[in-house]
Amino acid sequence: MAGRMQGRRLIVTGAASGMGKAIAELFAAEGAALALLDRDELRVREVAQQLGATAQVCDVAEAQSVDAAVGAAVTALGGLDGVVNAAGVLVAKPFAEFDRATWDRLIAVNLTGPFNVVHAALPALQAAVQATIVNIASVSGVMPMAGTAGYSASKAGLIMFTKCLAFDLGPTIRANCICPGVIRTEMTRYLWENPEHSQRAADRVALKTLGAPEDIARAALYLSSEDSAFTTGSEIVVDGGFSWR
Repeated sequence: MAGRMQGRRLIVTGAASGMGKAIAELFAAEGAALALLDRDELRVREVAQQLGATAQVCDVAEAQSVDAAVGAAVTALGGLDGVVNAAGVLVAKPFAEFDRATWDRLIAVNLTGPFNVVHAALPALQAAVQATIVNIASVSGVMPMAGTAGYSASKAGLIMFTKCLAFDLGPTIRANCICPGVIRTEMTRYLWENPEHSQRAADRVALKTLGAPEDIARAALYLSSEDSAFTTGSEIVVDGGFSWR
């Protein structure tokens, strides 16, 4: 059914590329008014222009930058009905090689970033009749994998943060998260551009293929629309059958 986001105003972070861009494209096609946030000024402005959206440049890890960007976005949209936190970073290396700066950056972007955005957006979300928050976590947040101590910790924290938001902000604000598996984005290029590595990763999942950003966008659409009106505090795993639980 087309037009499922007609009349809704949303912020999408990490919208210059990858999953964030795919989410923005699908939401725009479904009639949403959008404000796109990203630290990549050139690319986020290009995407916004293509979609008829507004663009705001910020690093989600920097609270003052987020406050200004969200404030400008709410003004441009004339209010706010939802947020999708898709901005994220990935570093994979053995813990013995891990440094404090890398740990701090993973937590700052992947966990504190969504906090900053939701915190800044909260007054506008509370003014909406029904609002939604969707956080993009990871299967790494629900199962351990070698070399992902920092990344997995940040995503596991994001899952629990989302569940707590659902309790604290209901009934007028719903909060859910998506846990992607390996998705073909720039962040995972190191894996899927190598045919051997890509095949090995695909062989580990039930559907024998890697995911596309559009797979995550469709899940985000469900969680941001009335289709999921009775769903909050949940995580939807979109990984082709990798993390059996």
